Amino acid sequence: MFLRFVPILVLALVAATVVDARVKVTVFYEHLCPDSIRWISNQLAPNYNALRNHIDLEFIPFGKARSINGGQSFECQHGPLECEGNRIQSCVLNQLPDQDRQVSYVSCQMSFDADPRGWECTFRSGVDLVATQNCVEGVQGVQLQLEAERRTQQIPLTFVPSFAFNDQFDQELNQLAFQDFPAALCRVDSSIAGCQ
Repeated sequence: MFLRFVPILVLALVAATVVDARVKVTVFYEHLCPDSIRWISNQLAPNYNALRNHIDLEFIPFGKARSINGGQSFECQHGPLECEGNRIQSCVLNQLPDQDRQVSYVSCQMSFDADPRGWECTFRSGVDLVATQNCVEGVQGVQLQLEAERRTQQIPLTFVPSFAFNDQFDQELNQLAFQDFPAALCRVDSSIAGCQ
């Protein structure tokens, strides 16, 4: 009887290992940054469907911003509207349960044609708008941005967007990811379909 379950257990362990083999990609970006917008539009969005089963994405909308007095206010590279957009994106991403919906939202928002205030794509994402507004205007939005700042300070950020692969920052890989995201993933894990 016990031997009948062994193949099922082995199969379950193999399946779990395949899921765990995904490359974790952390994207550090800014709401109104033209280079961030170009990267999302030209690298992530067109390649996502081919790569989605091989990556675990984490979006950190903060970039070169900085908090003042423990989050009483924030200064952003592209002004106050970017600070508001970073906070909106943090609040929306916090509500979206899965990677596909997060990528859909970020791809919508990080477009040169998007509403710079961020609410049109928020509405399209299907999140609770009241909860999002409460987050943006309340303590939760500040806490999410302070966490984004903490995470961003863990890498030597000199250019936005920047990337960490499996929680490691590598400048050469970062530059490659900006120019050719699939090639950077292949360098991290050559077993990804399409890598040579």
